[in-house]
Amino acid sequence: MRTLAIVGTGLLGSSFGLAAKRVGHFDRILGVSSEAVVSKALSIGAIEEAMALEQALPLADVVLLAQPVLRIISLLETINPLLKTGALVTDVGSTKVAISNAAKHIARGRFVGGHPMAGREVRGPEGASADLFVGRPWVLTMAEPELVSLVEKFGSRPFILDAEQHDLLVAHSSHLPQLLSTALASYLGERELRHVAGPGLHDMTRLALSSHELWADILDTNASNIDGALAGLIEELEAMRDALAKGRLAKHFEQGAVMAKRLRSI
Repeated sequence: MRTLAIVGTGLLGSSFGLAAKRVGHFDRILGVSSEAVVSKALSIGAIEEAMALEQALPLADVVLLAQPVLRIISLLETINPLLKTGALVTDVGSTKVAISNAAKHIARGRFVGGHPMAGREVRGPEGASADLFVGRPWVLTMAEPELVSLVEKFGSRPFILDAEQHDLLVAHSSHLPQLLSTALASYLGERELRHVAGPGLHDMTRLALSSHELWADILDTNASNIDGALAGLIEELEAMRDALAKGRLAKHFEQGAVMAKRLRSI
């Protein structure tokens, strides 16, 4: 009997549970979270039983840690005595170096870092969907066969990266877009633009709807890489500003279009 324990039954944890139920990979799915959140996860069928951490982990063959990054780190530093011998432990944290370092405390089981490149601006099980991961990349820090197979069953594309490579790349592909969207919305501030705003402004500010609470741990644990990405973007903006004054922006448009087309061809 294969048992899954989901620690943190919010958007990603509950979506994982729904996807796992759809593909029938586990015989039993347990949920660990606050009383309010785990009740919602039960009501949408993302988990089958709610348990305390101390009850669930000794039963679990696979453990998914789906909480904020610093909470995942804290759990990895303390849960080893609770784990079933040989348990597979993974996570959905948005940074990997700090989490992988904390996972060195895991001795009773095996740890494989994970990061599904999927999400929504909403939080909690209310926004969960079995289809959340379909067509999306799912980074794993090693090619563990069961996880690779499960990710593929979910409809995701497994992509193997070590923790350092992951954090450098997502600083540019995920963390920088968030900060750029936030910066644009913050800059525009109280300007009354609603009546002249087209879909471009809506698209560009969509990520600004995300809360700082959700992003604080991510930014703290990848600050150096994000700083480098911001520096590169600022340099590009300064170059565009200079090109604007000289009437030479065509090259920037061409380079941008090439990258945008390549991104959409995946």
